[in-house]
Amino acid sequence: MRQWRRAGPLGPASLIARTLGRAAIVVAFTCPALAAEDPPSPPRYAPVLSAYLQVRHTDQSDGSGEWALRRLKLMVDGGPGDGFRYHVQLIYKTNLHSSTDHRVVLQDAFLVVPARRVSIKVGQFIPPFGLERFQPDATLLFTERSLVTNQMVVDGNIGTSFARDRGLEVDLAHGGWDASAGLFQGAGANMPSKGNGPLGVFRLGYGRAGTVRATSWSARAGLAASDRHDRDMDLSAEFPGLARALVSRFAGLDRRMNAFLEGRVGRWRAQTELFRAWLTLEQGGGWTAQGAYAQASVSLFAGAEIGARYEVFTPDVHRPTIPSVRQWDAAVTYALSKVPVRLWADYTGRGGGSQTAAHTWTLQAQWYPFRAVRVWR
Repeated sequence: MRQWRRAGPLGPASLIARTLGRAAIVVAFTCPALAAEDPPSPPRYAPVLSAYLQVRHTDQSDGSGEWALRRLKLMVDGGPGDGFRYHVQLIYKTNLHSSTDHRVVLQDAFLVVPARRVSIKVGQFIPPFGLERFQPDATLLFTERSLVTNQMVVDGNIGTSFARDRGLEVDLAHGGWDASAGLFQGAGANMPSKGNGPLGVFRLGYGRAGTVRATSWSARAGLAASDRHDRDMDLSAEFPGLARALVSRFAGLDRRMNAFLEGRVGRWRAQTELFRAWLTLEQGGGWTAQGAYAQASVSLFAGAEIGARYEVFTPDVHRPTIPSVRQWDAAVTYALSKVPVRLWADYTGRGGGSQTAAHTWTLQAQWYPFRAVRVWR
């Protein structure tokens, strides 16, 4: 979905009508099961439904532009409220020139079980690697996560994985510290194994919060590492510019590192991440990739925020003939107070890599048909 194309035979009005029509069908089939009000004593494991959709229009510097349904998500949550819970999440999107267009795809399906001072998560979910990957797309400042995150998070660009995998994770939090360790299949969610994996991931973080002269502040930093042995992994989307023989059917050792820092002071907030990956071929040789981004924003007034981000991604730090990609973003977003709608306006500029400099304007609207509605009989 990184290369935008001109709209097909459907015009914007027809595409929006079809998109909203499909959304209406989903809502029509789910709403009859929704209770108008929360009853006094629902069953302990009764599911709670949520859904939202994002409609987007983009304009490119070459004059092309199009409408798209960026996301239509349906989420099911439940549990007795004593730490045990479950979560299932489905996604549908269209007109994004992606292999997952026009399909309903399972993203998350997991259980969280409390056990003494730790919690255990099992199922299909995001491995504990990175910071921005765990920030919900419904609340992002920019319309998309950073290029670096999409390129460098393990399992980030392999078909229908959506940066998820199937496995088990143990989480611990105590005194400002948090730690996560997970063992995963390694092929990516919704993907055939083909001998890839297993994937081991570990993340450690530490955070503090307080108030100085009536101004609240918080800060958190962390490190993460992953290790995976591959037999037949297509990494061509993650590392563009490298010889296809190296990346299209990668077999070897894939090790990655992530360091992150985030903070907030009053109305200001900022975050940065550094990624590095070492990939070693079974037959010898390999490459080292690196990427980083930094962003800052300020809340203008209730519901409104404006910010900027700069990032750089280098597919191989040892091959100067493969240029780095540099990207900068500026965005403003506003969440309406009276209705469940959020609006974005985003500008993206890109230079380097195999492309000439490109500029993109993105307008996006998000609407919640329903939020956290309990279903039971």
